[in-house]
Amino acid sequence: MLFRSLLAAASYSGPQSITIGDARADLVPRGRELVVVCPGTHPAELADWIRDIDWWPEWFGAIGPCHRGFGSGAVALWARIRRELPAGGRVTYCGHSLGGALAQGLAALHAAERPQSFRIVTFGAPRVPVACNWAMTRLVRLGLEAVEYRRAGDIVPDLPGRLLFRHPSRGLRIGNAIPTFDPAVNHSIDRYAADLAALGV
Repeated sequence: MLFRSLLAAASYSGPQSITIGDARADLVPRGRELVVVCPGTHPAELADWIRDIDWWPEWFGAIGPCHRGFGSGAVALWARIRRELPAGGRVTYCGHSLGGALAQGLAALHAAERPQSFRIVTFGAPRVPVACNWAMTRLVRLGLEAVEYRRAGDIVPDLPGRLLFRHPSRGLRIGNAIPTFDPAVNHSIDRYAADLAALGV
């Protein structure tokens, strides 16, 4: 998992294989696996922040009703990514923060359209709407590998509220919270990578 966290960290600096407006993803072949990695919110990119807070639900075909920012980004990326997927092998969707939410949206679209094997690995991802991840939640119960890392002290995995938003799996808590008033410190992808390196996973 350390390798995927390093990919998520590297995705912030780009360039990405696919850029549609402000939605971005990088396609990284690794043997018989294709890793689709989405960068999270770049602090200097206003469009990323707007996507984060554009939570009003909207209907997105196979995803169903979804956080408008996450759903529109995933649908835009899927239109290109679906043409790039290999005929065989496994696909892994991963990302940090906003990138983790987009990765879950991409996985939901994949689940609705293709029988091909895939998995999800996210780091500090926010919750996505219940209706968006119900198919993935069912697949997780049937054995889909979905690993969600949630660092101690990171508030993003607990957002938005639980009433309408859920994670598809229980998630794994890692690391020790760093006492600070700056929420970005415990949310940093570099902290996630350091914790995973310390765990040797």
